[in-house]
Amino acid sequence: MGLRSWWRDFLRRRHESADRRRAARSAQAAPAAPPVPEFAPGYPLSDWEELAPYVPVDPAEHQVACVVAAAIAAGDYPQSTWRVKRVLVPNPEYRRVAALATAVGAGASEESSFVVKRVYKSKTLEETHHAS
Repeated sequence: MGLRSWWRDFLRRRHESADRRRAARSAQAAPAAPPVPEFAPGYPLSDWEELAPYVPVDPAEHQVACVVAAAIAAGDYPQSTWRVKRVLVPNPEYRRVAALATAVGAGASEESSFVVKRVYKSKTLEETHHAS
């Protein structure tokens, strides 16, 4: 083996080992797949939607609600002006679920109290749950 052959083999082996080291570093540096966000263990957030505690008032009832709210807010100041930007009412589905959840949670101990912070609804289509 001549000097050129030896040099070529030496450089080839050196490049191969550098490629292996680079591949090993990139494999170590590659981040793992990000964890799927869950709001409870085993319940991915993508399968659920959060219910709003308040929903907008029906447009037909909006004017009456604005007049009543402005009259109450004005109180003893009839010269004041008020602008009502939005009128909301409690969401009946949210209230029902919150009442049931706190009743079930408090069933074991009567002195306990609970606060419902969020209510989620399954995004599953209704037609998948009907009886055939």
